[in-house]
Amino acid sequence: MLKPKIHNHIFSIAHRNTTGYDIPLHTRLGTEFLVLLIALMTYLLLLAATGNAGLGQLANKWVSGLANTMTIEVPASDTAIKQALSLTEKLQQTNGIKTAKILSQEDMGEMLSPWLGNQTAVLSDLPLPTLVSVEMEQRTDQLADKISSLVRTYAPSAIVDAHEDWLVDLLKLTNGLRLTSLVVFTLILFVTALVIAGAVRSRMAIHQRELELLHIMGASDRYVSVQFIRYIFSQSIKGIFYGLLLGVVTLAGFAVYTNQTSGTLPSVHLGQEDFLIFVAIPLLLVIIGTITARQTVLSVLNEMP
Repeated sequence: MLKPKIHNHIFSIAHRNTTGYDIPLHTRLGTEFLVLLIALMTYLLLLAATGNAGLGQLANKWVSGLANTMTIEVPASDTAIKQALSLTEKLQQTNGIKTAKILSQEDMGEMLSPWLGNQTAVLSDLPLPTLVSVEMEQRTDQLADKISSLVRTYAPSAIVDAHEDWLVDLLKLTNGLRLTSLVVFTLILFVTALVIAGAVRSRMAIHQRELELLHIMGASDRYVSVQFIRYIFSQSIKGIFYGLLLGVVTLAGFAVYTNQTSGTLPSVHLGQEDFLIFVAIPLLLVIIGTITARQTVLSVLNEMP
């Protein structure tokens, strides 16, 4: 009775080998679900990595915009304009100062437009301070002290805003968000490994009789593991392709939306090095999938009698 069964199984496996597998891994239900999960993980990894890169660019843009600038606020008074003009003239003659100018009412209206909308005409009825914008070639302690000294001399009641608090808060916010995206990225990789390990274990449970037969025929653990590695590799490639495709469409849609709605969302332009994300993520997923499949197969085979 045993010989005919073994003969039939051998014939069945030999017949299925036309697909490239000695174990019919591709013929069972669940293959599409594995591809879908890997596509979803690829999509989420792409969003997390792109978000991290985008936050880094925004942080650099914000810091570079504030690091070398100062704003001097001269309180509203009869002599405010005169003080601001004298101060601006001296600042323009100071070494290390790139530009120094008094902000017009139109400039102030543009800055306040996110809060006031088009109702900036009300500014003319308000006792607004006179603002002097200073841009330095390179911020140094000596130059900052020199500016403060000039402010005390020509506009004693003026307030100097070096934007240091803004810089600290922005860096804390962006670094916190980037750390969060990195944690999310790591968690997605971990979940991907768990998904692949679970898929391999379920396949091995489904094909336990074929595995036992291959052992009887003298197949090594390495030979069996290669079968599952090839299977996971092929399904990973499919999932990665669909995930990348969906990710590119999402990012392209986001870029179009930000360009059409200027001011609503920050515009982020990925550099050449950032596009390595589209290469690194597939490679990382393939490596994780291959290693996970191999270790899972060998672990299950060692548990088998």
